[in-house]
Amino acid sequence: MTRHQKAIDEGGVFRPLEPVEIAEHQEVSLLVETHDEELANAEKDMPIWDCAAQLMRDIPEDLLNALPTDGASQHDHYLYGAPKRS
Repeated sequence: MTRHQKAIDEGGVFRPLEPVEIAEHQEVSLLVETHDEELANAEKDMPIWDCAAQLMRDIPEDLLNALPTDGASQHDHYLYGAPKRS
């Protein structure tokens, strides 16, 4: 299960800002996303192609090469399983 949970770091311990609905001592994985105002402003002024490149930078090249190249023309097929159009 995945959900968004805001927290504050206090000496290396993440303190949730709202109630957490998990069992005591349950192991979880954290994806830490900081909210740096200067970075947010820089991203706001970034061209869309740079944003896309930044989002894709950690995707392995072999995985990118395996993606379909006709995604725009065949979106109904890839999203909804419709037969491919010719």
